Amino acid sequence: MRAGRLKHRIAIEKPELIKDEFGQPTKNWVVVCTTRAAIDPISGKEFFAAQQINNAINYKITIRYRPGIKSQYRVKYKDRVFEIHAPLNPREANRELQLMCEAHET
Repeated sequence: MRAGRLKHRIAIEKPELIKDEFGQPTKNWVVVCTTRAAIDPISGKEFFAAQQINNAINYKITIRYRPGIKSQYRVKYKDRVFEIHAPLNPREANRELQLMCEAHET
């Protein structure tokens, strides 16, 4: 892992259900951690190499390995929100996590 590529400060958030003043459950996002990351758009070449077409996943976010990151979580970077579709641990080496994400503007 090249640590110099991790130039973005991101927050990883998880959903939490809380009750509003009327007793209705609402989703609230709670920060799990803040960390450094590399945010890279995925090219069509990478889709072809994976032998699948999935236009929802359009960013790969690389962070140092952190156990417990799930696909229900999201990544927040400045005014952008990335929905995590798959947290990948390359070669099961526990050195880095590649978060396959879909970007949303807020």
